[in-house]
Amino acid sequence: MNHKRGLLTAVVLGMTALACVVPGLPTASAPPPTPDTRLERMVAETVDAAIELTRQAVPTATEIPSATPQPTVTATFAATATQAPETMLDKNADGSSTFIDLSAKYQLTLPVQWLAVRINAPEYDEALQLPEAANPAIQGSLDAIKEQDPSVFRLFMLDIAEEHIEGGFVTNVNLVWDPQMEVSFADDTDLKTLAASLPASLKDSEVTGTELKTTKNETPYGVITTSTPSTTQDGTSVVIFQTLTFFDLPVGTLSITLTTTETWQETVEPSFDAILESFIVLE
Repeated sequence: MNHKRGLLTAVVLGMTALACVVPGLPTASAPPPTPDTRLERMVAETVDAAIELTRQAVPTATEIPSATPQPTVTATFAATATQAPETMLDKNADGSSTFIDLSAKYQLTLPVQWLAVRINAPEYDEALQLPEAANPAIQGSLDAIKEQDPSVFRLFMLDIAEEHIEGGFVTNVNLVWDPQMEVSFADDTDLKTLAASLPASLKDSEVTGTELKTTKNETPYGVITTSTPSTTQDGTSVVIFQTLTFFDLPVGTLSITLTTTETWQETVEPSFDAILESFIVLE
């Protein structure tokens, strides 16, 4: 595993910015990471960001439909003054979306039930106009998202099914890219190193499993599952379940993290698995 300091500084700064709008998020007061601790800090901060971001997110929408076949599409994106044309996000005919990261060189298909937004992108402004955005909680979550660094946080997805909200907690998926971090999944050495760092750096978390998997396109990736007792902003006690997945890209490493509650874990996991199965590395 190649431990480079690079983008971790940006990740920590992003967490500090999020702390300004989401109560309780740890700030970047710790000393700068060394090459030996950089990866562990990056993972811990990413996990904590996913948990804290959803404390204010309480969207309302219809029930999640079943996953649909993943179409092949050609996405288009018009550059704006605030968003470089590094990523593309297009709606497909069946309601799903295709996300392409031109810089990191991968593509994903997103099932219809996820509200997917990029920072400073057209769909972010459109999300603010949705009926669900009238809820102060979803407004607060969108406000928190826009403060993040789009070069690190490539995409945010929220489960907008009202019945899936538990004590003010909203299931979410986030994509974090580190172009300087290199991992290998030829065996489970790097995966176990990642997993070993979590209990020490994320309070009260428990690693419940690690596994090497391969997508239908024969792309290897690592999976770490964790559980963490937590209290939502309205005082409800919940158990947070996270599935952290790591893909070795042509440029750096991608982390795709699902954060949900014990109640809805089995309901949303098939949709998350469909996202992972749609993963394609771009040449």
